[in-house]
Amino acid sequence: METVRLEVDVEDCGAVRLMDGDGDAVGDVVGSVALVTVWKVMAELAIMYQHGRGIPFTVTVADHDPGADLDGYEEIVEIDFTSTTGEVSLLGWCMDWDDTELRRLPALPAGPGLYRLRYHVRSTIEEHLYTDGNHHYLQIWPAQPSPPVVVKEGEWIAHENAGAGRDMETPAL
Repeated sequence: METVRLEVDVEDCGAVRLMDGDGDAVGDVVGSVALVTVWKVMAELAIMYQHGRGIPFTVTVADHDPGADLDGYEEIVEIDFTSTTGEVSLLGWCMDWDDTELRRLPALPAGPGLYRLRYHVRSTIEEHLYTDGNHHYLQIWPAQPSPPVVVKEGEWIAHENAGAGRDMETPAL
């Protein structure tokens, strides 16, 4: 298991992207759950704010389920993600590609294949957006196919569900 802490600069898009390989041929949406939408070679992770520099992210890449941090985060969701390369990166820029903004993550332990993403968000919609309380934690590990699920619903997911009248287990962003 390898955990990295990094900062991502986000440009006017309200999301950070987990890119597989070089991110070519994003394709159609293959799945979604509150806060995460997965395409063929990319997962979009919603963040609490539209843009910002130095947004803190922690990512754990493991060879087994590392377990959810139920006490440390208000919002937790899980969804499947297929890697065709076994190499992933985080990127906050969506307007113009910029290799200097790419944050490479540890190699996926099983190489190409099916992985589970568990996305944790610490802050709720009521907190100030630029405090140390804002934090995002992503876990990635090899897994068998499973349906998307909201592990823990906080104010942000509840707000999204109430505003759109969506099903709690599979709301679209």
